[in-house]
Amino acid sequence: MAIARPAVPAGVPDPAGSAFRIGALAACLLLGACGGGGSDPQVVVSLVAPSPAEIPEADNRKVTVTVGVNSREHRGLVVPLLLSGTATRDYDYVASSDSIVVPPAAAGGSMTVDVFRDFESEGDETITISLGTIRGTAQPGSASSITITVVDGEAAQIDKSPDESSFEPGILPFSFAVTETSFDFVVLLLDAGESSSRLIAEWSSDRNFAGGGNPVGALDIPPFDPEIPVFLQPYEFRLPLDRLAPNGHYYIRVYPDAVVPEGGEAGFFSFATDAQGKVVTRCGGDAQTVDGVGPDPLFAEQWHLQNTGQRAFSRNPGVPGADLGMTEAIANGWNGAGVKLAVVDSGLEICHPDLMANVEAGKSYHFGWEQSSGASPTDPFNVNIHGDHGTSVAGVAAAVANNGLGGRGVAPEVRIRGFNPATAPAFDWGPALLRSLGASDSHPDSAGVDIFNMSFGTESPSNSDEDFERLMEMGTSELRSGRGALYVKAAGNEFSFCGAPHPLNAEIGCMASNADPDQNLPYLINVGAFNAADRKSSYSNAGANLWVVAPGGEDGAEHPAMITADQQGSEAGFNSSEDPLTDNPTLNPNGDYMGNFGGTSSAAPSAAGAIAAMLGVNPGLTWRDVKHILATTARRIDPGRAEVRAAFKGQPYVAQHAWQENAAGYHYHNWYGFGAIALDDAVALAADYTPDGLGTFEETRWFPPDSGDQPLPIPDEAGGGVTDTLTVSELPDWANIEAVTLEISVDHSYSADLGVTITSPGGTESIVNPPFNVLLNQFPGLFQWRLLSNAFYGENPNGEWKINVVDLAPDDTGSLTSWRLRFHYGDHP
Repeated sequence: MAIARPAVPAGVPDPAGSAFRIGALAACLLLGACGGGGSDPQVVVSLVAPSPAEIPEADNRKVTVTVGVNSREHRGLVVPLLLSGTATRDYDYVASSDSIVVPPAAAGGSMTVDVFRDFESEGDETITISLGTIRGTAQPGSASSITITVVDGEAAQIDKSPDESSFEPGILPFSFAVTETSFDFVVLLLDAGESSSRLIAEWSSDRNFAGGGNPVGALDIPPFDPEIPVFLQPYEFRLPLDRLAPNGHYYIRVYPDAVVPEGGEAGFFSFATDAQGKVVTRCGGDAQTVDGVGPDPLFAEQWHLQNTGQRAFSRNPGVPGADLGMTEAIANGWNGAGVKLAVVDSGLEICHPDLMANVEAGKSYHFGWEQSSGASPTDPFNVNIHGDHGTSVAGVAAAVANNGLGGRGVAPEVRIRGFNPATAPAFDWGPALLRSLGASDSHPDSAGVDIFNMSFGTESPSNSDEDFERLMEMGTSELRSGRGALYVKAAGNEFSFCGAPHPLNAEIGCMASNADPDQNLPYLINVGAFNAADRKSSYSNAGANLWVVAPGGEDGAEHPAMITADQQGSEAGFNSSEDPLTDNPTLNPNGDYMGNFGGTSSAAPSAAGAIAAMLGVNPGLTWRDVKHILATTARRIDPGRAEVRAAFKGQPYVAQHAWQENAAGYHYHNWYGFGAIALDDAVALAADYTPDGLGTFEETRWFPPDSGDQPLPIPDEAGGGVTDTLTVSELPDWANIEAVTLEISVDHSYSADLGVTITSPGGTESIVNPPFNVLLNQFPGLFQWRLLSNAFYGENPNGEWKINVVDLAPDDTGSLTSWRLRFHYGDHP
């Protein structure tokens, strides 16, 4: 007997296939039409118990249930299964089928039981699977029933109370000025507490204030009145220099009188004095003359350049190959020659012995030079001797190679200049930042820069400032003679920054990379960090707006951090007792280097240096060419990273996808973007690449949802959420997506409950806002929040798009009130 069914083209999934096979086999068994004849001996069918029989709920495991037969002398079987136990089907688990088909002469068959993690306190539960009435010439064996025990996992304790730590007394250093006779400084009092009456400032020549401090002054704090709104109040102090000795190092702390000073709560300033007792405000007084040649003594420990499994002075080794993949770049001298890099940061030691040869004379700019007696407008020297972030960032990207000093940078021939916009007069920081990022051709000259390193950020559930967005659009379309500047941005370090975390936060992060509004623009290259073990750095923010990851390391004590330049001298800089290079007179005799730099602040200059190497071999590349090459050549790091999934009210929800291949063939993961930079591969592609081949960079209109703007209720504490669609049909068939921006509004009383996923017509899913994002704690709703996804790169935008919004915590409810999508696209070869 032949049972016909419609043909399905080769390679096309056939969702009806399983049901058809069961039905066809059952029909032929009932009709005796499965072939052959005569009387067949009965075979014995048994269930094979899975190993182990106890399944931790937290493992999110899919358990394979197998039936076996003692003989292949059969003509096909259908084995029904009966499911029972204390676990509830389609709530605690789902079964892939109610029957197992054993084809003729086969040794058995299987189905799967998908066990959900659900964060409910319900005790251990059981799933019992028994054989039903077998269809075919067979009989059940003694193993006709098995039981799986699901070991209950961690229950979620949702704490939505305000974070009391935000109300602890604290001081924010605000500004300072250096005169011929004094060091003047201003602090903002964040919260003095109800018992404080005075604000005290002290100085010491010991950075730890051993033995206490010397008085600078004390100011009265107005009595606290809970009925009166409190605004940040500035408090001004002056430290006369005649109290201090020449050639010294001095530290200042400020604290409310009812608080014992400890750590950052004290509000620190610091500075050094010269031989005349004046505050040191420019680089060069003790600059070394650098004529050395020869191997860089710290290069052997710079795992991010060539990881051989070295420890980099930490207690644990790295994994060979967990690096930038730049063996050929080092050997062939692909060093970024002729490329101009701006370090937009806290400052730059232009006289640092491992940087000065690469510093462009007269091109740096000090925005606060008029507030510092003796300062130079072209010397962005950082007066603070607790470490200069910009100098360490510059060392990662551009430290000179083969000069017999320290280590080397990723691009040791790139030309660098430093801008320090945060030293501009108060309330002029915004314009100063724009002038640092390409909006000025004089004082400073930022318009002549090829690459901007942006190892800074902010956190706010808002949109980028319009002036900043216009500047990014201008910089990528007009700078570099129309080829566009490269804006390389650190993704943030708040992955583990949770006060009262949900269990999911350990896997998906506490704060996402969407926290910085500027990172939701398509013009930036957002860079996350990976460590010497070839995994995401523990602190590195994840999100759909990442482009790539680059080396950032860990703490430098247990696991390798980044080795780079530090402020000169053993009395200045980040070097400390936790830094393995602090007391290493052989490799760090003058205290000019550090071994525990990290954060995405170090991943960004790693990427900037890599881009400099690419532009060094092909200066004609556009900013989009560079992004395209990075995405095309990126290394798929941590490929076995599993999806993060849990059920809420019996409805499974994917809170983080495993690596996905999108419809255009690009792999993407919210931890890693397109992957880790593979510099040799990127340079090889760049060298033979024909520039400006991606078509015109187009921006579409906003596309509204098919349903209009009526509010859609979001089910509370449910994994299914609410889904809506929109259709795009007017864009060219050749269009290739380069970025997708979602604008979303939600009326909800506690926005951190919400997770937001968009799905393309090609089936790619992108979580643009993960649930339990602490950025949204205490925020009542979202209003026209714009979120960027890079996961759809290369896909065509036409077709049906979906949005899914879930609310995964109890008590607060709301509705999706509006959403729309905008696309940036090109025409890719």
